[in-house]
Amino acid sequence: MNAQKKMMEAAFAAGTSAGGATDTDGLAKVILKVENAVDPDWPATVNTVVLVPPGSSVYHMLLQAFKDGKIAFNASWYGQYWSHFIDSLNGLKNQGFNYWNFQDGEGNEFDRGVDLISVYDGDVIKFRYVEYSLSFE
Repeated sequence: MNAQKKMMEAAFAAGTSAGGATDTDGLAKVILKVENAVDPDWPATVNTVVLVPPGSSVYHMLLQAFKDGKIAFNASWYGQYWSHFIDSLNGLKNQGFNYWNFQDGEGNEFDRGVDLISVYDGDVIKFRYVEYSLSFE
């Protein structure tokens, strides 16, 4: 069994997030946004709340959102970075110079992978499909 499948099973065992939860005491309410900066008219934009234990990784939050039926995604594990790399969100795959990055609610990109960033109550995590460009400034 691969690592992503194991993590998904662990998230499924953890219970249900917003929409099916009966008791949210102690859970962090995290806003998850998914948008396509390359094509703003992309129909699979997401703006939702995900409930997870405080201190959960962004990857665990994605697993919970998947379990809740809010997103679909695929990820690959990179052992040298101790983290997953997001390959696709809601059917949109990394292609050519286009890829998924993730940032906080202020638009600051993270410098580590999704397994290495923790979320807490009130956090905003935004995944943006962007085009890579070289900057020589």
